[in-house]
Parts: sequence; structure tokens; C-alpha cells
Amino acid sequence: MSDYRMQGSSLYNANHEIVAKARGESLFDHDNQRIGFVRGDTLFDPEDRKMMSVRGSEIFDASDKRVASLSVVKKTIQGAAEEIIHTAMWYCFIR
Repeated sequence: MSDYRMQGSSLYNANHEIVAKARGESLFDHDNQRIGFVRGDTLFDPEDRKMMSVRGSEIFDASDKRVASLSVVKKTIQGAAEEIIHTAMWYCFIR
């Protein structure tokens, strides 16, 4: 069983504490601070700098270095779908 799970638009850890949540295309941490936003298959920080992108089933960081695949996200987060916002949560809070 994974240490993280999706419930609705929120990511929880094994202690049932909220780690992150999505509202629309924006990603927020547990303190409700906006961490970034998704545009297409790319995650940007609040200053509009690229943080990560998804191409096919591969995840790349801002310098286009491959960091993982979508299968890692699905293995790490129970209930995660192949959605960019779930991948963004994994990238920012788990990896």
C-alpha cells in the first residue's frame, strides 16, 4: 500500500494529513499557499517559470532531464490518475 492517497482533489499522507490540494489548474500546499499552476502538460511556479512537464508517459524537470514515468506516480499515490495535476503533486511533494 502506498503512503499517499488522492481523495477528491486533495493529496493525503499515511497519517491522513492533507499534503496538497488542487483548485482548478492551481496547486496549493497544506498551508493554502499557491505552489504552481498547470498549463497543458506543464507545471509552472507562481512566477510563471517551468517546473516540470509530461511528454507521453515520461516526466521531465525544468531542464528537460527525465525524472520518472507516470507509472511511478500511480504506484506512489493510491487513487492517482494519469492527470497532470496528480503528477504535479507527486513532483512537488513526494519525489
